[in-house]
Amino acid sequence: MNLKINHVYLLIVFGIAALAGYALFAANRAETDIPLANAIGGGIALFVTLSGAVAVSAGSKGATMNIRILSKVFFAVILFQQIVFTFVPFRIAPYIIITSVLTLVYLMVAYAIGRSMG
Repeated sequence: MNLKINHVYLLIVFGIAALAGYALFAANRAETDIPLANAIGGGIALFVTLSGAVAVSAGSKGATMNIRILSKVFFAVILFQQIVFTFVPFRIAPYIIITSVLTLVYLMVAYAIGRSMG
């Protein structure tokens, strides 16, 4: 698989994800003892999916388009999940498991697309 990364877009995506993580931290009204986990986990998960949607291109045009569509879908799902965890009291274990599984499934499917079409 031949992935190319646009470093300028990647830097911009990092800034957007960092601000989104801070927004999750600032908006956390769930009165949990771990809003920082929501900010860090959300920031990382949003960074991974948004970088796939904006800053990464694969070997072929079809693979790039499929990865970008997949990235946008997972970005929306993870953003919704993070917003839910921002306003609903949660424990750390389910949060880490759900966020990690979503992010890893995204990476696995994106890799499979790039490998099969690239």
